[in-house]
Amino acid sequence: MNHLRLQKNRELLTGKIVIGIDPAKDKHQAAIIDPRGSQRGASFSFPVNATGFGEILWRSIAKVLPSCTINDVVFAVETACNLWETLAFFLSSRGYTVVLVSPLSTHHARPIMSMEFSRTDPKDAYLVATVAQRGAFQPYEHFPVEQTAMHQLSITYDKLRKDLAQNRTRVHALLDRVFPEFPRILLPTRDSAVYLLKKYLFPDEFLAMDIRSEALILEQISRRQCGRATLEALQKAAATSIGLVRRSDERLADRISLDAFLALIETAGHHVTRLLRELIMRAERLPQFERLTSLSGVGQRLAALFLAEVQDLSRFTHYKHVEKLAGLNLRLFDSGRYSGARHISSIGNSRLRWILYKMAEETARRVPEVRVKYLRRQLKRRKHVKNVVASIPQLLQLIMAMEKHQSCYEPRPNILNELKELETKYEELKARRKPAA
Repeated sequence: MNHLRLQKNRELLTGKIVIGIDPAKDKHQAAIIDPRGSQRGASFSFPVNATGFGEILWRSIAKVLPSCTINDVVFAVETACNLWETLAFFLSSRGYTVVLVSPLSTHHARPIMSMEFSRTDPKDAYLVATVAQRGAFQPYEHFPVEQTAMHQLSITYDKLRKDLAQNRTRVHALLDRVFPEFPRILLPTRDSAVYLLKKYLFPDEFLAMDIRSEALILEQISRRQCGRATLEALQKAAATSIGLVRRSDERLADRISLDAFLALIETAGHHVTRLLRELIMRAERLPQFERLTSLSGVGQRLAALFLAEVQDLSRFTHYKHVEKLAGLNLRLFDSGRYSGARHISSIGNSRLRWILYKMAEETARRVPEVRVKYLRRQLKRRKHVKNVVASIPQLLQLIMAMEKHQSCYEPRPNILNELKELETKYEELKARRKPAA
């Protein structure tokens, strides 16, 4: 499959002049090579502004290629950070063919050129063009406005999710110093815990708390999951707390720090909720959304995030293409009699990798086909995380099969019998390994 893709890419650039561009924050560097791979003229730079894109770039190209047309030229742009996006959009919107080259490809091509890893902008621009000419590129694609919006929402959601987790960890770390018993009684991430922490922090403050009035408020916030018993447990723990004893300025500093973390958590949580609402609303318009949510365990959130990251599921013809996009494809080491360990490459979309893991973790409990794959591996070796990752290909096969047949999920009758046998064996295995009371 890789050979065919490279061959197809090479044919696309056959007879074309390739202009390789190494993007940077202030100035992009460009080099021009002819169809034989020889550089034409000297490498040149142009500023990242309207004058650079609209005048200097074309003036520099005209000096080397005075009579070329739009069909004679292909622009190869290295996908460094997000510096390439404005240029690729600018060139593509004017009708030029734009291809994208991975920085990893140019990194490994450097020693081939001069037997050294020296890095300069002119050298990198030339390498981008030569790597593209060999077929190691991805075409620049325009997606519909709705899918582009979903993709941006997914990126923002991932950043806010990480910020939220980071600030929750900071609150937990602060409590571990001043009142370490609190997280064992009430998780700091719960709304009831946030309410209490806004008013009380140190053990002596919890001892002075009015349980009767606070219990009524806590029951409303937690929907009766927490109440007087929780507050009494906190007071009992506060009486014998091993937390640091803070005084005057130390107490003030801890209070200000906690208030800052709680404010950030509250703000991030509000925006995460809003982002998910907008993302799910757009995802519901896609026919793939109903098919994905027909898989037990794949809720609206995961289905919407998955569709936002793949952008257009219909452009994939095989489940391994999605697997590779996420960086879950296997890196093989086979040579002669040697066969090394197989590991996932992790070179791909890390957000999609996290989403697929969460989807596989849920479907491995509920969807028979995925559950069977998970149990087979668990019976050989009980490694939950590794076995969930190994079940992702089975999940992707189901998704691609539903996409091919344009239908929702229905379990195969024969898989249910196999699942029943594996469940029995797995329960027996857990019973054997369970320590005696």
